[in-house]
Amino acid sequence: MSVPAPETHTRADVVRAALDGARDELVRLSRAIHAHPELNFEERHAAAALSAALERWGFAVERGVGGVETAFRATATGSGPGPTIAFLAEYDALPGIGHGCGHNLIAMSAVGAGIGAKAALADLPGRILVIGTPAEEGGGGKLRLLEAGVFADVDVALSSHPGSHLTLIPTRVEPGTSWSLAMIGFRYAFHGRSAHAAMNPQDGINALNGVLRLFSGIDTLRQHLREDVRIHGVITDGGTVPNVVPEFAAANFMLRSRDREYLREVVEKVRRVAEGAALETGARLEVIPYYPFPTPSGTHGMYENVRPNAVLARLARANADLAGLRVDEPPGGPRSGGASTDFGNVSQVLPAGSVSFAISDRPIPGHSTAVALAATSELAHANALAVAATLALTACDLLADPALLTEARADFASRATTTEVKP
Repeated sequence: MSVPAPETHTRADVVRAALDGARDELVRLSRAIHAHPELNFEERHAAAALSAALERWGFAVERGVGGVETAFRATATGSGPGPTIAFLAEYDALPGIGHGCGHNLIAMSAVGAGIGAKAALADLPGRILVIGTPAEEGGGGKLRLLEAGVFADVDVALSSHPGSHLTLIPTRVEPGTSWSLAMIGFRYAFHGRSAHAAMNPQDGINALNGVLRLFSGIDTLRQHLREDVRIHGVITDGGTVPNVVPEFAAANFMLRSRDREYLREVVEKVRRVAEGAALETGARLEVIPYYPFPTPSGTHGMYENVRPNAVLARLARANADLAGLRVDEPPGGPRSGGASTDFGNVSQVLPAGSVSFAISDRPIPGHSTAVALAATSELAHANALAVAATLALTACDLLADPALLTEARADFASRATTTEVKP
């Protein structure tokens, strides 16, 4: 009587099996975070739920890391000393829209990647981390964690982001390429003098006129800026009643460019426009650092443009096939716009890679109610799980083969830039 050969399981089998077992819990986590949208640095429900889930799966969890109440760091250790690979979770929402950027799915895929990679750790050296990074939507949570040293022992950071209707992992990354825009923001406040708008307007200084001239000046400036620049603002204060000359008015602006070198020039040009508006109206100008929020040390940083890593992209693309993630071809033609993310700051410090995945079968605009609706769909959750497996397998490759980490570091170094944007 013949004896059947023992069944062998590949690492991909192990990772997929772990994620199959965790699927229901991961989907529940995503839906729970989606149902309780929380803003910058207020993500207490999400941070508690994610930390508790990771503990249930055997991770050692540190809460409030880096002095940030809603941040956490979960650790699982392999068979011996080796590299540290981190999966980055985001879970904050947008004011008035909720999860219109789908961060519930980023959290789900990061925790899922941790669970999948942990299942394969018995035969791998090193460590995996799941780092909870709050306040991506303008708060600069990752800047605070970087400043506090939370990433000091991390060799590679991996993450994901829901897109529209395409799943993209570009592997051809030309030098100087970035898939996001560097961003910094300011609050331009004008201080005037109130007066009765009908009886003695000549005694007033209209602060609102300063804001209006700022908008007009920026619109004039656009003709003389590069095509990748984005400047957008809102008036937050403009007076209370029409028969009183507004003594205070203010607008918040975000300024973006595909590289921080040119963004530095844009910041100075807009400052001069604001100073001109103040001079023209007689108001006193106050320029206040706003996006991202200043760190505890008082530093007003910026969202760096993402430094891609071709080695990590190729690994992720190969593992997407093993994970059952369908990947689309990048659309052709030049791409001048783009979002901004504090993941870019991490990518400027250490090798980092991210997967953009589809959550809809048709194009939908970012930061919208359409995204919020799609972020709990079956397609979105299926792709988030496949992304989790993709990231987990990529981490396992890096732990198993030191040469891959060496290559990723070399690619990172080859894309270094040195210029910083200063307000």
